[in-house]
Amino acid sequence: MRQIKRNVLYVMVMAVTILVWGALSWSATAAQLAGSAPKEWPANPGKHQVVVSREAADKQQSAMIAAAEAAQPKEAKSPDGDKVWWYTEQLGIRIPCAITAEAVAYYSDLVKKYGRQLLKRYNEPSSRLDYHAGVKFHKEFKLAGKTFKDVHVVTLKLIFAQNFAATMTEGMHFEKKRVVVLDADGKVLHIAGDGPTDVPILAM
Repeated sequence: MRQIKRNVLYVMVMAVTILVWGALSWSATAAQLAGSAPKEWPANPGKHQVVVSREAADKQQSAMIAAAEAAQPKEAKSPDGDKVWWYTEQLGIRIPCAITAEAVAYYSDLVKKYGRQLLKRYNEPSSRLDYHAGVKFHKEFKLAGKTFKDVHVVTLKLIFAQNFAATMTEGMHFEKKRVVVLDADGKVLHIAGDGPTDVPILAM
């Protein structure tokens, strides 16, 4: 009986998802047809925003955040031999396997670049980077079945979105979170959150 209920719920969720994506696709197509031809959108920094926040109460916390952002993922392989933080590209944009200082700088520069460009598009392009880093001390912290004592836990969260900035008819959005556990000396003890990133893409 429970399995039947699960199947019915799954079908309902899938039906709603299909309807929503269908509505979005129809809306995007209608907007494109209404414009009939792409137009030139002048550079507009207001449509391309960068928000970067690193919350640290003192120099020690700042050092902990820097150490967390410098840590490289163990199992990833760099496509070009540089510091590892991305593993593939979509729409010409690098997709992260880890949040590092280089990743934050890349998306920040990308959004700022879009804001300086004149782009020919059906709809006005936009993009945004939201990044937040924070650190807390824990006498005891449990993660992935492990228990850590007297550690600093750094949480990094990055959200990136662009609509019609990278290409004429496509947009993307993704979120990435990384948790880094460090000892009192700033040595990395554990990292959670690294790996492939789900990147939904909406096309007109």
